[in-house]
Amino acid sequence: TRSLQHLLPLVLLLSRSVVPISASRLVARMDGDIIIGALFSVHHQPSAEKVAERKCGEVREQYGIQRVEAMFHALDRINSDPTLLPNITLGCEIRDSCWHSSVALEQSIEFIRDSLISIRDDSEGSKWCIEGTPSSQPPSTKKPIVGVIGPGSSSVAIQVQNLLQLFNIPQIAYSATSVDLSDKTLFKYFLRVVPSDTLQARALLDIVKRHNWTYVSAVHTEGNYGESGMEVFKELAAQEGLCIAHSDKIYSNAGEKHYDRLLRKLRDPVIQTPSAPLRSDGWADRVEVVEGFEPEAVGGITVKLQSADVSSFDDYFLKLKLSTNTRNPWFPEFWQYRFQCRFRRRSCYESLEDNYVQDSKMGFVINAIYAMAHGLHDMHSHLCPDHVGLCDDMKPVDGSHLLDFLLVDSKISH
Repeated sequence: TRSLQHLLPLVLLLSRSVVPISASRLVARMDGDIIIGALFSVHHQPSAEKVAERKCGEVREQYGIQRVEAMFHALDRINSDPTLLPNITLGCEIRDSCWHSSVALEQSIEFIRDSLISIRDDSEGSKWCIEGTPSSQPPSTKKPIVGVIGPGSSSVAIQVQNLLQLFNIPQIAYSATSVDLSDKTLFKYFLRVVPSDTLQARALLDIVKRHNWTYVSAVHTEGNYGESGMEVFKELAAQEGLCIAHSDKIYSNAGEKHYDRLLRKLRDPVIQTPSAPLRSDGWADRVEVVEGFEPEAVGGITVKLQSADVSSFDDYFLKLKLSTNTRNPWFPEFWQYRFQCRFRRRSCYESLEDNYVQDSKMGFVINAIYAMAHGLHDMHSHLCPDHVGLCDDMKPVDGSHLLDFLLVDSKISH
């Protein structure tokens, strides 16, 4: 607790510095006995011109809205399951990471503020810190989060983990696949339900070998996901005698001039590499990536993690209506963007079935939520045997103890 007391002024200082921006961001909350935090990219990352302002881009359906609804859907099913956490209700607090480290850190600090209110100094009697004022009573509304689901990006996940692990808050990722995150000495409280990029790099190399390509160009996005994944690919390629003619990187929010410059390099007659593009899982089943460039995308090969569609989510999501879906604060914005309508000008009551494509990582998102629930269930069975609801040993939940139960789950990659 002494180390947390030293960190408290720092975290409060950081949180004050971001209040004007973070206070304007929407948050989705669902009440429960135990609260799970989640970071989803509800909006695109800030453009290069808006990075300093942390002003996010347009709303996202698959990576954003669908994942928010997946959390609600999964928690509805868990809370109605009499065999999983019986007599205990799981709730959530969902925040928008905008697929950007600074925004995700800003939102993670808000998670930490909720957790800090549960820190007590029993040597001087039970005291809580509420809005900067000591109190002998716990806060009446907010509950600390016991763990965090997400975020999706490896680079963002690393930054978030560096903060969460200081406060013993477990983090379960559903699509952060960087090899670096496998280092438990650096990321003790990080877990995931997907394999690392080592397997993807191996699959990409196998495809190159299958087509007898011996001379290729390699391009990756700036950031940990692209850089660490490409490093693994290069190491494997060297072992197989594959020549990489040209290697380059580009920012994912780069402008057209940067992409034009990269294309000119790849078209250099000195390089003369094959024109068939081989793409990582970041391209898989994502219409938004190739929208408007379908002719250029034809003939490309994309790999993806094997994950079946979640039919129960389709049944849930496609029945959502603007007039009744009140627990998702981003839903009206999404609905207007999706159907290009305005409430006052014409009807906004179209159907979500039009051009619907389920998020390719939906199964992993739901698996991450269930993994957290099963860890809490096992913890409750051990600490509160034959006790209805939460016992004192889980008020609040000890994150370091919860981590022990999460680590024995066979669905989680360590």
